[in-house]
Amino acid sequence: MTKFSKQKINKLGDHLHNLYVPERLPGCSVLINYNNEEVYYYETGLSDLKRKKNINRDSIFRIYSMTKPLTSMGIMLLLEEGKIKIEDEVEKYIPEWKDLSVYQSGSIENLITEPPKRKMIIHDLLTHRSGLTYHFNESAIAQLYLDKGVTIARSPEKLSPDEYIKIISDIPLEFSPGEYFNYSISTDILGFIIERISGMTLEEYLSEKIIVPLGMNDTTFHIDKSKLDRFSSCYIYDEIADKYILQDDSIETSYLEKPRSFSGGGGLLSTIDDYMKFCNLIQNNGSTDKENIIGSRTLDYMISNQLNHGEDLHQIGKGRWGKEEFKGVGFSLGGSVVIDPVENMSIRSKGEFAWGGAASTAFWIDKKENISVVFMTQMLSFPYSDSLRKELRTLVYQALI
Repeated sequence: MTKFSKQKINKLGDHLHNLYVPERLPGCSVLINYNNEEVYYYETGLSDLKRKKNINRDSIFRIYSMTKPLTSMGIMLLLEEGKIKIEDEVEKYIPEWKDLSVYQSGSIENLITEPPKRKMIIHDLLTHRSGLTYHFNESAIAQLYLDKGVTIARSPEKLSPDEYIKIISDIPLEFSPGEYFNYSISTDILGFIIERISGMTLEEYLSEKIIVPLGMNDTTFHIDKSKLDRFSSCYIYDEIADKYILQDDSIETSYLEKPRSFSGGGGLLSTIDDYMKFCNLIQNNGSTDKENIIGSRTLDYMISNQLNHGEDLHQIGKGRWGKEEFKGVGFSLGGSVVIDPVENMSIRSKGEFAWGGAASTAFWIDKKENISVVFMTQMLSFPYSDSLRKELRTLVYQALI
């Protein structure tokens, strides 16, 4: 029977401290659960360099795209209530999008478009195969997003969901729905759809259905003044200078303000323990000790690979998602899924469900080995993020004996 060596796992903390903190990261923390019990927690470094605040167990972080699995679960809960179908056309809920076009060629000033080969469906949004994009991707359409202020997560334009939807209706899709995988604002759109169906804000809906039942008391879309002393500053890595600089101050932060649009794709703040509660929900088939949150079959479908015909992200991903590191990795309805560890050249388990955030946060849930891991830090544009996440897995799994 496999056991977890508490002696061997200490290599993980040594590695983080010796190789990353403080030279590459101001600070970080990692939490590991094995067989539903905490087996390791480690913290090192600072959450705020200016004020010399240490990373603590209750430090609050911007989790960015680790918001996505919660929003996807929100959609699956609507599915269980019979209020939405995965195969529904998106225009059923966003009629403003009934006449979307697809980019064919030309410059931003002279776009040549064509009709999509088929309608966009909810499944396309859940799997990032919608044809939508992000403003930071490299394409003519991404540049249009940037020019028109379609950034959503903490957008300085402070547009409403309806205003975003209207702007996007006039921007062509990058490709016909279903053709490729392209990381995008798709999950933000799902958040807007949740609001239209439920009649609640996304903040209210996720709080009622997931966050409050799980006791995720520090998981919110904005920071309360009473918790500022626990809020981490966010930094951005300057590759030219090979150093990091302040991006968002922990006290003078935009997160004090309640956003006009709640970003289902990247808007939440959370702590390492709060997010582990969400991981535990998935690890335990949708139930807590007190209640069932989501049906086990619904959850199993949500975290299963959704790519067709044995495809992986390397084959159908646009941009960085088509790189070698995504061989053997598929995509579910809210995160990555390992479909072939050998092809991926890693010691990850088949079926591992995982994702990360823009500030280099990460989590993975390995139901085969009953391991859940949450990693927290606050570093945007971190060039070592992918290698760090791979090293984390190696150091966690070497402790299995």
